[in-house]
Amino acid sequence: MPAARSATAVAEEQAALRRVATLVASGAEAAAVFRAVAEEAGRLLGARSAATIRYDDGFAVTVGRWQGGGPGGFEVGTALPLEGDGLTAVVHRTGRSARIDDYTGLRGRAAELMRRNGFRSAVAAPIVAGGDTWGLLLVATGAADTLGADAERRLGDFAELVALGLESAEAREELNASRLRILQAGFEERRRLERNLHDGAQQRLVSLALQLRLLEGRIDRDPGGARDLVGAARRELELAIRELRELARGLHPAVLTDRGLAAALESLADAAALPVTVHGAAGEGLGEAIEAGAYFVVAESITNAVKHAGATAIDVHLRREPGALRIDIEDDGRGGADPAAGTGLRGLSDRVEALGGGFAVGDRDGGGTVVSVRLPVAEPAG
Repeated sequence: MPAARSATAVAEEQAALRRVATLVASGAEAAAVFRAVAEEAGRLLGARSAATIRYDDGFAVTVGRWQGGGPGGFEVGTALPLEGDGLTAVVHRTGRSARIDDYTGLRGRAAELMRRNGFRSAVAAPIVAGGDTWGLLLVATGAADTLGADAERRLGDFAELVALGLESAEAREELNASRLRILQAGFEERRRLERNLHDGAQQRLVSLALQLRLLEGRIDRDPGGARDLVGAARRELELAIRELRELARGLHPAVLTDRGLAAALESLADAAALPVTVHGAAGEGLGEAIEAGAYFVVAESITNAVKHAGATAIDVHLRREPGALRIDIEDDGRGGADPAAGTGLRGLSDRVEALGGGFAVGDRDGGGTVVSVRLPVAEPAG
């Protein structure tokens, strides 16, 4: 009989996994996948309530919930601190499956809410993604001794199986959000270029055309006035050329194409509003896309430091690693940079991720901010 029960349990787990995998493959939104995983876990253990919970910055956040009857559960979006004796805190501390058969007298907000919602016992298993504990699956019931002696093992096996599906669904959602931000940034950049062309170089060229028309009428009857118009027209033309060059530099700097990344970064440093020192070298064979990505990461980081950080100096460190270019931009400003605060860091992250790289920002030891970027570089054959 134990073997038969084991075979039945395996068949149930595989069927549940197939349903989750089918949902992930169909391109369902992450919220739907999180709910489906909770439902499959709850049904697998014969429970009436289950939740998919993610760890996020010191909190356990309910991202998927299933209710099959009995006591009510935590609503999606509920965030509880990782303290006390509740399963969310225990699994976070140990990284292992755990169970609670009686919530009476347990400490913490999570345990208090479980009692308030009428739960008697619960089982939880960690969800591990990319080597880190992403969150947990939690199955709860309002009756004692209904989850079974092997509930921890069965839930742990299922959590291990669905971890990749959860990670894939979330990664797809993040990718879609990143693509949307990139499209929006491109749209806003085109509008900015349109405004700059209309208000700057275009107006100057219109003015130049009018001056040349006046010049055409005066060139014989008023040579002195014509000479003045020529001087004014020349100045307008010089300003228009300068503005067009500035716009072109914002799209793709000529020095990057003509002389490479090292010269382009030195040009950025020379033009910056505060002292910028470039350390190290990027080396050869980066490719145009990686060179452009590196240039704009440094340019935007310098702009952020000048506008938002109150910095007095910036250091740019370049280092070649196996298969990658590492860039660290450090300033001595006030620190506390937040990619969600709209200071251009989110756009930088999207640009780097679109190139297949990694992006991080944090406070520097002793004060200031460090923007760290790792861009992939193909190594030469042999």
